[in-house]
Amino acid sequence: MTSTLVRGLALRHPLFKPIGIGLDHSLTLWNFFKQLAFVGIPLSLSRNLVGVHQVSHWQIPPSMNMGSNSVVDMIEASSGVHFSGFHMDGLEQRQKVEQLTTSAHENMHKQPFVIGVAGGAASGKTTVCDMIIQQLHDQRVVLVNQDSFYHNLTEEELNCVHEYNFDHPDAFDTEKLLSSMDKLKHGQAVDIPNYDFRSYKNSVFPARRVNPSDVIILEGILAFHDPRVRELMNMKIFVDTDADVRLARRIRRDTVEKGRDIGQVLDQYSNFVKPAFDDFILPTKKYADIIIPRGGDNHIAVDLIVQHIRTKLGQHDLCKIYPNLYVIHSTFQIRGMHTLIRDSQTTKHDFIFYSDRLIRLVVEHGLGHLPFTEKQVITPTGSVYIGVDFCKRLCGVSIIRSGESMENALRACCKGIKIGKILIHREGDNGQQLIYEKLPNDISERHVLLLDPILGTGKSAAQAISLILEKGVPESNIIFLNLISAPQGVHMVCKRFPRIKIVTSEIESGLNEDFRVVPGMGEFGDRYFGTDDDDQVVEELIKNAKYIATPGKGILAADESTGTIGKRLSSINVENIESNRQALRELLFTSPNALPYLSGVILFEETLYQKSSDGKPFVEILQENNVIPGMVDKGTVELAGTNGETTTQGFDSLGARCAQYYKAGARFAKWRAVLKIGHTEPSELSIQQNAQGLARYAIICQENGLVPIVEPEILTDGDHDIKKCAAATEKVLAAVYKGLNEQHVLLEGTLLKPNMVTPGSDSPKVTPEVTAQYTVTALRRTVPAAVPGIVFLSGGQSEEQATLNLDAMNRLDVLKPWTLSFSFGRALQASTLKTWGGKKENVAKAQETFLTRCKANSDATLGKYSGGSAGGLASESLFVKGYKY
Repeated sequence: MTSTLVRGLALRHPLFKPIGIGLDHSLTLWNFFKQLAFVGIPLSLSRNLVGVHQVSHWQIPPSMNMGSNSVVDMIEASSGVHFSGFHMDGLEQRQKVEQLTTSAHENMHKQPFVIGVAGGAASGKTTVCDMIIQQLHDQRVVLVNQDSFYHNLTEEELNCVHEYNFDHPDAFDTEKLLSSMDKLKHGQAVDIPNYDFRSYKNSVFPARRVNPSDVIILEGILAFHDPRVRELMNMKIFVDTDADVRLARRIRRDTVEKGRDIGQVLDQYSNFVKPAFDDFILPTKKYADIIIPRGGDNHIAVDLIVQHIRTKLGQHDLCKIYPNLYVIHSTFQIRGMHTLIRDSQTTKHDFIFYSDRLIRLVVEHGLGHLPFTEKQVITPTGSVYIGVDFCKRLCGVSIIRSGESMENALRACCKGIKIGKILIHREGDNGQQLIYEKLPNDISERHVLLLDPILGTGKSAAQAISLILEKGVPESNIIFLNLISAPQGVHMVCKRFPRIKIVTSEIESGLNEDFRVVPGMGEFGDRYFGTDDDDQVVEELIKNAKYIATPGKGILAADESTGTIGKRLSSINVENIESNRQALRELLFTSPNALPYLSGVILFEETLYQKSSDGKPFVEILQENNVIPGMVDKGTVELAGTNGETTTQGFDSLGARCAQYYKAGARFAKWRAVLKIGHTEPSELSIQQNAQGLARYAIICQENGLVPIVEPEILTDGDHDIKKCAAATEKVLAAVYKGLNEQHVLLEGTLLKPNMVTPGSDSPKVTPEVTAQYTVTALRRTVPAAVPGIVFLSGGQSEEQATLNLDAMNRLDVLKPWTLSFSFGRALQASTLKTWGGKKENVAKAQETFLTRCKANSDATLGKYSGGSAGGLASESLFVKGYKY
């Protein structure tokens, strides 16, 4: 009885027209469906009903509190109920889920979503297609016109072209259309004919190259006529426009745009167009899934179609099998990030950067599945805002080690979240797995976000989930987050644990014979944490960093820019020209017996390529004396939005420069960030900007084989006391090492060059012992033990004071896991420069002075300096207020 009544109301019944179906137009769609339910017709059986054409009159009861996808959800839930002439019949059934294969070579191409748009001439098909394309701007969409596939007319047909019926099915080259559509659907580019309606040939203009896309729209009056073409379509839309409106549009188009006589237009319409519509086009309306009344004027219908298309584009076939599987909506941005991280040629730095971006999106999507409670707040305008409160009882669990790559994104989204760890180890070839875990004690009371970027076979995931369940966590409280998932892993997890949720960014093709995910992205943990890097590069970084930090040795900072060294030379009345700059550096680099006290020399770019007076490159001289050459940054610029604070410049082409420096013999580089203490300084903006800059520089250096020396200098200018300097130093260093950690810098292959913790230049001085206590305390609170050495800058202290402070630190009887050494510029060169005076006859004496300072600081790194090694010159203050490097 019920099915008979439904068929009686159905679109396909010859006694009923689509419009109205005998309903009062004041009756809302929702009330109409409620009446159907009242007489015993379930909504699920009303799939063939024609909807009310007055779309703008829809009224959804307030009790139906739906989200942005509510209409689509209702369509799905009711198995395709009509909306505004929407005829969803068979839309879901044609998209049957095929049996998934374990072969990595099958189903490699994701099938596009094919839309057919048919209707009478001038019905608004092109307008509808343009509206769909415009709304799908973030997808690859291609439009194929059936008109492009008209047959070439023969000479005989051309002679009587006005009698040729272009609206007849035989006018089209359907075989060529089928071939082109089939290729596009299987991911192949095709050449679409460009039909010329003046010569009635498709050879006049070059063919249009069409590439594979996410959405293919086939538009034409007879798009539904051939069953083979219909089979290619995922959605069929019929644009239904009143005949009088279509005729009026045709007259306007042909007379105004094509210059035809109105009589010819009417003759063609009555002889060909209308008969063809009645005989061939209108009968195909029954094949439509969606019927759009009024064509392009029906904006609501087009909006709903686009919503449904978006749902289908973002819904993998597995999502239809497992309602607990969620694939985030794909956009060009997401696809672009996947392209980068899947590319085997992508650098480690870029792989980490774009992986982190994708992971953040997955984490945010996963958090959206947590329960929430409604919350009201008062806005600054005094208004009431009704929002939600986040779930607070949650924790993360990472599957070591790849899962640890997702922890930073989770911490960035959930402040202070607890994160546990699970290690799953395969023992031997028998498949047995031993599980080691460290989980929050109260994990059973929390929602759990399980982290692993790749879901492959699903065995490790199943072991981890089982362990979490054993801890008392309800299955429904687990959300499994990953970047990519193989179908086999999805099957295993979803079948075994049907109540957990899986959130991923893409479903892969499958597993290959080695059970690796394909197309995949390789060993994620190795690429992310750098363990797939050349072991030799890592070993070289660690080796060089350790050598530079050798106790008893330190760094000479001979990295003064041309402007800075000009100030030094002018203090001794020496002209700032390259020959004088070269002479000073030769004096230092060839000083007898001084180089054994040095492990590294920081060079300015000019110096890297300079030679001694006998033609030997400075780099070779240093290397022969076991001194490692290094390079310097490009200097600072003012940081906008601050009170005269600065940030360091030079990121442009930094990687290329580092590669050149390495080739020239450099093995480390120094990047100086300058901060100051004031009433509101250092500002949070300055701290974060400089910390992030130091971290970016460090990872780029390491990628090019250079040990990064990280230098966050807090200037001594001001009247602040030593406690304020200590607090600022700790805050800055904490931010720096947070940034280094987030950039995954190899700390064992780095060095730190900080300021000593001292009072401001306008405050009373303190003893070396007090400086040592505050400095070492600040370092112990912030610098990881993995860092092999800390090489201090002198910061305007006198040569003697800097050496005494360094000695006091090394004498301090507390645990210091790093070598404490020096990287001095003025504090090694000031007295030497004055002794030299720019005169050749003073070179030997100046070199003796330089040797004295080198030995004194070498002793200080060992805590053995007795003081007073250079008389009055070494005791002169080198501080310059507002000094610009």
